[in-house]
Amino acid sequence: MSTPAPIRLIEYAIARFSYPVSTVGAIIAIPLLILFVISGGFEPMPEYPLWNRPMEIIGVVLLLTILPAGLLMWFTAWVRSSELLFVDIRSQVDAHAEFDEERYKFGRYWPIAVVLGVAFAFYGSVDADFLTMDPDSEIYLTTLALALGQIFMWAIIAIALFFIFQDDWLFYQYGRLVRVNIYDLDKLNAFGRAVLSQFLMVVGALALTTLQSLDRQFQWDSYIYGLYVGIPSAIIIVLLPTWTIRQNIRKEKALALESINTEIQLSSTGLDNESLLRLNSLIARREQVQHTRTWPMDISIFSRFLFYVFIPPLAWLGAALVEVMLDSFLAG
Repeated sequence: MSTPAPIRLIEYAIARFSYPVSTVGAIIAIPLLILFVISGGFEPMPEYPLWNRPMEIIGVVLLLTILPAGLLMWFTAWVRSSELLFVDIRSQVDAHAEFDEERYKFGRYWPIAVVLGVAFAFYGSVDADFLTMDPDSEIYLTTLALALGQIFMWAIIAIALFFIFQDDWLFYQYGRLVRVNIYDLDKLNAFGRAVLSQFLMVVGALALTTLQSLDRQFQWDSYIYGLYVGIPSAIIIVLLPTWTIRQNIRKEKALALESINTEIQLSSTGLDNESLLRLNSLIARREQVQHTRTWPMDISIFSRFLFYVFIPPLAWLGAALVEVMLDSFLAG
């Protein structure tokens, strides 16, 4: 099966450039920035209703430049690093398990993701009242560039999620086949590292949406469509790759507890040293297994995951507080 075109481009950048992540970001951000500068995206034109708050337009321009570039930078890093995660997981698959799932099995359908992303851009971001179709208008090129920027941004988001969800489905499939040692769950941390990395992509993108508040007007309407995509994506990213491996861990945990309880019932309750040592060790082992985690991530991964959860709310809260403080200062 041939590699999908977007993945081939990313792999070419990884093979060709010494710093592929930053190079991909520059290749995307610089042309976008030039486009918006040439089209007048940074020129205040308060005589037009849309430009009553010029900083709002500048914030949108920065968002349309930084978010797709940042997303592709993350995706490049993911393509480069995720293969090691898959190698780690494949090494733990039961040797007798039959599994022939390919990583980009559905990759040829990526144009459908582009179509969906463009459709969502028109639904949520490219307003007919926003576009100026008069070529003689002073803001014709600006509105056209911003509309194209919205379309490009949502297309990139759709492509990234399309391939990420495919990888998550592969993690889901591997989770059924991986050998689980209830006493050595750190071997399964590759699942947790994958979730952590993908979750960071979502929260980073949501945090960047605060650029729309450069005009000190924190409006939920500017964030709602990002949340429509971000929240379901975050849920899928957390649950899909870990669902079957967690079930696998729970099953092994239940079997271990059943075995220990059977041994406890068969053990002597005598007070001699040998009986006491055996019974106490079995009780201690049962206590250990009962408190064994069922998520494939250790405390360091879990603590970072919790930290990432609060990044978007803190960013939005910060934007709202800055607006209030500046308004109070200017009023004073």
